[in-house]
Amino acid sequence: MILYHFVTSPFSRRVRLALAHKGLAAELRDARTDPEHMAEVRRLNPMHTVPVLVDSEHVVIDSTAICHYLERKQPEPPLWPAGLVGAEAFRIAALADAVCGILSDLGMRYLLLHEHDNFPKVRANMVGRVQRCLDRLAEEVDTRGSSSVLCGDSWSAADIAVFTMVVWLEGMPARASTFPPIKATLALGWSLPRALTKWADRHRQRPDVLALG
Repeated sequence: MILYHFVTSPFSRRVRLALAHKGLAAELRDARTDPEHMAEVRRLNPMHTVPVLVDSEHVVIDSTAICHYLERKQPEPPLWPAGLVGAEAFRIAALADAVCGILSDLGMRYLLLHEHDNFPKVRANMVGRVQRCLDRLAEEVDTRGSSSVLCGDSWSAADIAVFTMVVWLEGMPARASTFPPIKATLALGWSLPRALTKWADRHRQRPDVLALG
């Protein structure tokens, strides 16, 4: 398998952790540093985004779709718990998706619109959604007390989604000086709840997490 990715992308990191969870290997091709890899992403994916997974004749785009593909390719160990607990994993991952998706769009893809007269209203609405999602995730962590996993009894897609979101947000200040859109994203007015950082601390020494680099 081949995975076209960006090293710092939370969606790409999610797929890399899912691969590790399944014990599957893929050749990593960084589309941000290699123009040929970026050209291939644009050829394969009509949205021109990463991650993109190529597995023989199968081309899978979008991190969620890729994780579902990997779940069917290698059912054990599962990414999603069985039964209604699995639905909880989907719900939690959706909150993390909203945070990453909105901030990527609002802070980066729509950077040129920040000076528009109507942008403050748009920003207030969208950043409000981001903050509510972050606060709800912090509540999820608090309700689980000493448990280090968010649903079920083991590391799952929900944990992977929230962990990669937290690491992405935490890494923004260090990248802001070299990547202006990140600086703009930080200036939008959201904050990462301390509870989520403390929860992520429990997982930073996992071998698969350390392998992310």
